[in-house]
Amino acid sequence: MEHSLYAILWYFLIYAFLGWCLEVVFCTLRTGKWVNRGFLNGPVCPIYGFGMVIVLMALEPLADRPLALFVGSALLTSALELITGWALKTLFHTTWWDYSKQKFNLGGYICLKFSLAWGLVGMFAVKVLHPPVNRFVEWMPRPVGLALLVLWMAVFVADVAVTLRTLIGLGRDLGELEKVVAALRKGSDTISRNLGDAALAADERLEEGRQALPQKLAELEARRDFLQARILDTRLFGAARLMKAFPAMKDLRHSELLAELKETLHERLHR
Repeated sequence: MEHSLYAILWYFLIYAFLGWCLEVVFCTLRTGKWVNRGFLNGPVCPIYGFGMVIVLMALEPLADRPLALFVGSALLTSALELITGWALKTLFHTTWWDYSKQKFNLGGYICLKFSLAWGLVGMFAVKVLHPPVNRFVEWMPRPVGLALLVLWMAVFVADVAVTLRTLIGLGRDLGELEKVVAALRKGSDTISRNLGDAALAADERLEEGRQALPQKLAELEARRDFLQARILDTRLFGAARLMKAFPAMKDLRHSELLAELKETLHERLHR
């Protein structure tokens, strides 16, 4: 079955929203707490939208062949998950999920258990879910559908831009924070050494430098606190939302620092 660009974009948005609902329900049942599990700020998971569009375009002709539909859905969605995980790691030096502890995993990006689950989800979507979704898209008056589509796609693009800006800012802040923390440790070590070395007091220049060191440390501490506060900001568009949504997220360049910040965030949220 051929689909117009108009219909494909609607399928993408609808399944991205339904995927977000699935992720939120799954996470809520597992943890007992509501969490926005989306990569974006809005109620959409783009990977589900892309995945379902790919499955529909490639496998809809196999709707009457359950085994082929299951295998094809599992392979296509797993390939998408693998490529997405690799791309995020390559571009942002960050991993967002980790299946490395699951049996039969590939690089921690995909694993057999979830690949089989995606195969079942794809079968259900093509056989059961998509017919009413397709009827809904066809039922909407075209002018209304176009207006809503333009509006939601504009919001989606803006959300992507904001999220990318947040990710870039998080990487920048983590890098600076790590340098500040290292400078604080070095400064503290210097003070400790100076306190035990009375001979340094005879050198006027060293004495002046030593007196200025506490002020420098205070400035570094203020900068550290500012960067931590900015990263742990729990408002809608902050990096903390991503840390809550993806507790397994790891930054390959600043793994220890990010782990400490996630622990701090967890303690604040569970006081």
